Amino acid sequence: MNVIRKESLCIMCGCCVSECNAMEADPDFLGPAALAKGMRFVGDARDHDEIDRLNSLNDEHGIWDCTRCYFCNERCPKGVDPRDAIAKLGAESIKEGIDHDLGAKHAKWFVTSAKTTGWLRETELVPKTQGILGALKETKFALALARRGKVPPPGPIHVAAEVDQARALYNLVKEQGRDGALGIVQGERGLARIEHVEAEGARRDASEITSGEEPPPAEG
Repeated sequence: MNVIRKESLCIMCGCCVSECNAMEADPDFLGPAALAKGMRFVGDARDHDEIDRLNSLNDEHGIWDCTRCYFCNERCPKGVDPRDAIAKLGAESIKEGIDHDLGAKHAKWFVTSAKTTGWLRETELVPKTQGILGALKETKFALALARRGKVPPPGPIHVAAEVDQARALYNLVKEQGRDGALGIVQGERGLARIEHVEAEGARRDASEITSGEEPPPAEG
């Protein structure tokens, strides 16, 4: 139930919906409140329809149509963080092999590119996301980018010097079962601990400064 702790706090006040840019552009978009509620059920271990729910939420106007503006997170008075719930739905979908939407293919290629070379290979992003036929439809746009020097010259694929770190992180996530929504929750906890340690350190440093004394210069 830790996976849906925040989603369980939703009171359906609609604050996130009123700020949603995606709903303004596409009135048929499910919206942050509905998607957060969807994660509430998908992440509940007592519910056994998660695959059907994920397939439904991956349809047109579903999770991958979110613009990631994060206004819903800013406006939520209960700390539900609807955008984070949408991210969990996306992670769970890919984990379960539900990747027919272009948004899912796009996200998967980001991971593959980082794992293999340590960089985002942008010239391959469109064909890997939209397929060869879809990429051919973007030829005119690609030529316009090339004329403005926005396309790297052909040649061997550049591999980052420290690509082994990206590969080790990927393998660690897989080995420990930290992909999917659970991995996002664990990542949030890790960041929260780091922020707590930094805040405690700042308070200790401040307490050592006497009145009228200049604080020591920051290191680095």
